[in-house]
Amino acid sequence: MMNKTARVAGSRAWSGFLPALLAVTVLAFGQIVENPAKPAAKNAGRILQLAEVWKITDDGGEFFFKYPNNLQIADDGSIFVVDADEFLKFSPEGKFLRNIFKKGQGPGELGYYFLYFVYGLEIYIQDFNSHRFWRADFDGVFQDQISLANKDYNDFVGVVPDGFLFMRQILPPPSERTGKLMEIIHTVAIIARDGSWRRDVATFKPKTFLGYQAGMDWDNSITKLGADSKLLFALHSRDYLVEVVDLASGTIIKRYGRAYPKVPHVEKEYEPDFRKRTGAPKIEFEADIKNLYPVGERLWVETSTDDKTKGRLIDVFDKDGRFLDSFYLGAGRTLMAVREDAVFCQQKNEDETITIVKYRIDK
Repeated sequence: MMNKTARVAGSRAWSGFLPALLAVTVLAFGQIVENPAKPAAKNAGRILQLAEVWKITDDGGEFFFKYPNNLQIADDGSIFVVDADEFLKFSPEGKFLRNIFKKGQGPGELGYYFLYFVYGLEIYIQDFNSHRFWRADFDGVFQDQISLANKDYNDFVGVVPDGFLFMRQILPPPSERTGKLMEIIHTVAIIARDGSWRRDVATFKPKTFLGYQAGMDWDNSITKLGADSKLLFALHSRDYLVEVVDLASGTIIKRYGRAYPKVPHVEKEYEPDFRKRTGAPKIEFEADIKNLYPVGERLWVETSTDDKTKGRLIDVFDKDGRFLDSFYLGAGRTLMAVREDAVFCQQKNEDETITIVKYRIDK
């Protein structure tokens, strides 16, 4: 029950002659770029035209799909997907190669909950069950364990040339939890590859509901490393606002959003009882943004708008924060990853089986 997003900052006055009708305000902490509801593209709002390249099913019995997630594409085209008790590797053509998941706490073994990133021809893995951070080759063969000077890093964010990006958050002790929304400091840090130094690069303060015995995330917290490993794209609110962090200077160089109509939240069965027991606030609207996908010099923003016939609405911004385009992904498709000319989607079939499909984007 964790949803987070961002506030829309700046003025509502639009400049009439800029390509995306954007308003830009320059402040000490960088630009605030706010866009109108409609992007510059004349054919915005279309269903994206896609051509199937290949699809992966578990019909062969070598692996299974239960809830595949965290699909990543390596530089050589290899594809990795996480699922229950599985860490699957596929060829660039979608052919199953191996399951590199080995349950345990020894070298090369994993617990149920881990984060990973591919970098070059290596995989870096944070295993939360054994509290280890280690490196493997593309066959899952253990290479070495990496020692971090500080052990209280919550989330592995990515790999940069001189180190590793981690997110650190510290929750207050139960005695200080108010039963209300509280700001929790999230700090992104670069850790040296040998663990000898650490440099904090950004701090965010998303809200979380914390009671004495229960809690839930309120703001949507997303951090995505840019394609060139120089920028970090972040979201830490429920509204529509993306923050861009320059990793070299550790400063937020840009904030941008767009006028966005709120999507009403459909309450799940357990929510009324949870609110009654804990005093948690009622969720009126979905978080505006579901996920961020850096694609070259552009950013794809997955919104909370999901049309029954057209699918999920995706917004596209350029490197200056201008709202260029928007399109629907197509009914039944869940976005997993994006390349410059292709998207990778998860689709659920009528018999509840799951297929992963690579589509070429028709220009």
